[in-house]
Amino acid sequence: MRTIVSGLVSSAALAVAAGCGGSSDRLSREELVSEADAICAQYEDELESLAQPENIQDLDRLVENAKPIVESGLEELRGLEPPEDLEDQYDEWISRTEENVDRLDELGEAVADRDEQRIGEVVGEIQQTEEEADELAGEIGLQDCASD
Repeated sequence: MRTIVSGLVSSAALAVAAGCGGSSDRLSREELVSEADAICAQYEDELESLAQPENIQDLDRLVENAKPIVESGLEELRGLEPPEDLEDQYDEWISRTEENVDRLDELGEAVADRDEQRIGEVVGEIQQTEEEADELAGEIGLQDCASD
């Protein structure tokens, strides 16, 4: 179950890289890293404060409680305006995070169905996407957003 939380936390971190700000001015690399990492750290703390699941009902609650946190972080990250030379990587990183947010719905459905095989598959997909996102975040220079 710890892996699921790590995946959720990583998703939040990815979301962070996608957008704080709100102005039309592009951030410098340093500003992007600073703002995105701050967002990731905040949402990672919120996710880590959620109770660890001990059974399937706990897992259901974890998914339900984690999704709005991840979505909020992603929304903030989308508000960041990366420098032009990082825009493609940043957008790809955000895209990976969005994929994992969608997978939270799939995970919730699998949990509701008590489908342990599907739960394992979705968790594996989340982990794979998270690894890809962490690599992209690292290339951008993010630290908090690139770690589980």
